[in-house]
Amino acid sequence: MNTLSNGSRGGEVTMLQRALSLLGYNCTVDGSFGPGTEAAVKQFQTDQGLTADGVAGPATWGALDNLAPQGMDISHHNGTIGWSSLSPHIQFVYNKYSQGATYKDPMFNTNIAAIKQKGLLYGAYHFLTFQDSAQVQADNFLACWPSFSAPGALPPALDVEWQVGSDDAETNSLNNYILHNKNTCVQIIADWLSIVTAQTGRTPVIYTAKSFWNEYFNGITEFSGNPLWIPAYQQQQPGLPQPGWTKYAIWQYSENASIPGAEGGSLDLDIFNGDLSELKNL
Repeated sequence: MNTLSNGSRGGEVTMLQRALSLLGYNCTVDGSFGPGTEAAVKQFQTDQGLTADGVAGPATWGALDNLAPQGMDISHHNGTIGWSSLSPHIQFVYNKYSQGATYKDPMFNTNIAAIKQKGLLYGAYHFLTFQDSAQVQADNFLACWPSFSAPGALPPALDVEWQVGSDDAETNSLNNYILHNKNTCVQIIADWLSIVTAQTGRTPVIYTAKSFWNEYFNGITEFSGNPLWIPAYQQQQPGLPQPGWTKYAIWQYSENASIPGAEGGSLDLDIFNGDLSELKNL
């Protein structure tokens, strides 16, 4: 565990600042530990009955990790993760497993085995396409492991966002398809969620961006009972798709982080909107 103080820089400083900010402390999230961060740390320490020295050591981190647990989401694009040296403030990891009807992430099995061995909370997500049926996509995803009720297993997650193609023209065509076939696409989402819920006994999380959802699925509220995982790379709390969700469960707050064990500079960092016991109950 790295002890952070005035003058420290890097991804773990960003994590520290994000947690403090989420908990209501006035703290700029910029990866640079300056006087403002020091003041926020001191106030947090005072509120927690800790020594108010402005240094983020084990006791301060322990309180933060409990009140604002953080994680990351990964795929083969992140390369090899140094699990033995991974920042200890990462407490949960979502792994991409599948996309569309047939694609499976080649790093999933290696990563999930390491995550389980490390004792982290773990989950898998599926990138939804709208050219394949919900059934074949659910079948593809459900091959990832036999049980979602094992200790430490987070709910399945469905990634609903801008489509990807081999070139810009194809990508535009795939996204335009959603616009012109909204009801069909909503049904694919609903069917995937229904199939996976029935097979796993878990309520899947939906990952989606406010801007995407408002453009392509504006007015759709039937999924508000699924926990929301929202990407937003900004200082303030993320806005929510409207109408629909009234709160988010997970906030993906960085897409270009670099932390111990994952130094590539393209890591997605996440923070849970609740404490560690609530995350475990998820």
